[in-house]
Amino acid sequence: MLNGSKKKSAVILELIETCQETWPGDFCVIESKFEKELIDIARDHASKVEVIIAVGGDGTLNEIMNGLLSAQRDTLPVLAIIPHGTGNDFYQSAGFNKFHLPTFMSALKAKKTISCDVGVIKTDEETRYFMNVADIGFGGAVVLSLNEFRKQYGAGFSYGLAILKTFFRYTRPLVNIESDAFQYTGELLLAAACNGAIFGNGLHIHPGASIRDGKLNMTILGKVSLLDYLLNVIKVKRGKRIKHPEAHYFESNQLVVHGKGVKLHAETDGEYLSGTRFEISILPQRIAIVPY
Repeated sequence: MLNGSKKKSAVILELIETCQETWPGDFCVIESKFEKELIDIARDHASKVEVIIAVGGDGTLNEIMNGLLSAQRDTLPVLAIIPHGTGNDFYQSAGFNKFHLPTFMSALKAKKTISCDVGVIKTDEETRYFMNVADIGFGGAVVLSLNEFRKQYGAGFSYGLAILKTFFRYTRPLVNIESDAFQYTGELLLAAACNGAIFGNGLHIHPGASIRDGKLNMTILGKVSLLDYLLNVIKVKRGKRIKHPEAHYFESNQLVVHGKGVKLHAETDGEYLSGTRFEISILPQRIAIVPY
């Protein structure tokens, strides 16, 4: 399954040809034509196929995985991931090597899999699943702006514009955060529930987080100024934690974030959502993925 709006590279065309030759009659290519269409496609195929190859970035993977989980089946197809997006943050969080078609095909034919945890985030209106990071606050505001700019400038250039716009307009909301390991009331820059370690196009939001240990790692940046955050971006890119009295790192498989009289911005693997109250939890080892 792949995002039909993106041009297929030579590597992707070779992948398709190789799979067609390897599994004639048992392999088909499904391209989305509309935004969010892959959610419905994946849900419809959850009981029909053994393996789904997801070709795209974090957004494409997020759509497919949400479709599979919303099918409410005990057993799901194995998910194989081909990085073909702008950031590919989950691919980095998984610790996979640079994509190499022969290595990928060997793993696929040998039916190699590892079990991956899946995060769950609920608002009063919807339930969303995430494989990498759910971020409430600044990151969600960036994605909201990003969706506006993409229509005019495309994905690459738009990301920088969205960060710049959000930097000058973002106001930290007042929130209440509750978990078994942490309590907080005050201003919030961002609250990130991390299954994986990397988000935001290469930022190590929670160094050491693992996609398969059955745990969620939380990063809370409270009354942290955007300037403080930007001054630490290089360290975060290198996998270092922010040293600040309002930067908190802890482990908790349950988290509740409640906005005080304000709707909060949020995002799951680059997909925007909003709400006044969020409940976050984890489904340990919920889906099998192909390692390579």
